[in-house]
Amino acid sequence: MNKWLLAGVLVLGAHFGASYLVPLDQKAQQTFGGLLRWAWPWADGDSGPLGVMTVASGFPISGFFIAVTSAGLFALAAFAAMGIWLPFNSWRWWAMAGATLSLFLMVMFFGATKVIPMGLDLFVLWAAWTNLAVRG
Repeated sequence: MNKWLLAGVLVLGAHFGASYLVPLDQKAQQTFGGLLRWAWPWADGDSGPLGVMTVASGFPISGFFIAVTSAGLFALAAFAAMGIWLPFNSWRWWAMAGATLSLFLMVMFFGATKVIPMGLDLFVLWAAWTNLAVRG
């Protein structure tokens, strides 16, 4: 796999985590014929064991810490994959930690729009665990 493609996948993982901070309201969920919801998995009314997300009152704070940490770890993994600031081989550890937290958060708010982020998390875990060969 090309290191730039890997970095793109990791940035996408960071996006899925960070999008927790700005859930879509009812009007935004209909954007692009309802397709935006699949690229932005968090929306008003999402609920799970950690609480309920509402645009008016915000999001569950426990999920906030998990989402921000996951997004940060994915960002560090992307930097490492690109060879910026961190050693290249460290991307696996950052990515595995970020994907594990992200997968936990998606399971806690499980819904149809969480399937794509969960698939990405599972791919990242597989790639890091199997020592996927990455080329420049």
